[in-house]
Amino acid sequence: MSFKVINPGFSSSIQDYGRIGYKKYGLNQAGPMDEIAYCEANHLLENNFNNAVIEIAFGGLEIKVEAETSISVTGADLDFEVNNKKIPIWKNLQVFKGDVLKWKKAVKGTYSYLAVKGGFQTGILFGSRSTNIRENIGENLKKNDILKFKSSNFPISRSSKNIPNYEKKSLRIMPTCQFQKFTNSQKKAFFNQGYTISNLANRAGCRLTGKPIMLKKSKMISEGMSCGSVQISNDGYPIVLMKDAPTIGGYPKIGTVFSLDLSFLSQKKLNEKIYFEPIDIEEAQSKRLIFNKHFKIHL
Repeated sequence: MSFKVINPGFSSSIQDYGRIGYKKYGLNQAGPMDEIAYCEANHLLENNFNNAVIEIAFGGLEIKVEAETSISVTGADLDFEVNNKKIPIWKNLQVFKGDVLKWKKAVKGTYSYLAVKGGFQTGILFGSRSTNIRENIGENLKKNDILKFKSSNFPISRSSKNIPNYEKKSLRIMPTCQFQKFTNSQKKAFFNQGYTISNLANRAGCRLTGKPIMLKKSKMISEGMSCGSVQISNDGYPIVLMKDAPTIGGYPKIGTVFSLDLSFLSQKKLNEKIYFEPIDIEEAQSKRLIFNKHFKIHL
């Protein structure tokens, strides 16, 4: 049971929930850029939360179905088609041997997700199937790749009731231990302006531009980093760390973006605006717990 890659597109890779527990060895988390869309894709098929999917960036992927199965497609609108017919996303559907699936171009957003019933059965390395180009773990899809999946029953047809509002521009951020080292004027500058997505945005991090926050130059010992950390670089611009970010860094951090809000950031395109607003850790934990329970996430 498999799919065959006809055209791998701009950047398409296998991702499961991520490589958890390996940062002490210098391996970052990897996993889906848009966690909400990833989880919903598996949920629509009654898959385990950790089943591997294909993450498609910007479009161009074309694959052929080599055995009847059920799939779901979520995330960005990348002009998805089956046999040259446009198909709505955020739902599951049955596909048949010989069908050709295409993600033509980015209409809205950046990352789309293809899940298959039972998940893609690729190799496991360091507890995960996730591709991590930065760490040289796996590689992006190539022409003629054969992507195997398990044969299984077909779930009841259904559409998502939890489609995110990707128009959301405000990212909630929790203060870090270094938050108090920023002056009131620096905090005001950070929270009271709109930042622009620069062309330096990828799976490792998203660099923003705007009015710079000028910091005194000082030496800082590199320390452990978490996904979502917002570093203020030497030129005063924020860098939001994403799923393939390094595990250590030496820039001061003004806060950490709430994990679920990273999904909205990941779908933003060049020159789009975003804003930051504070959230306390108790509220963030409460919202995270609700999400984890809904999707049966257990780590």
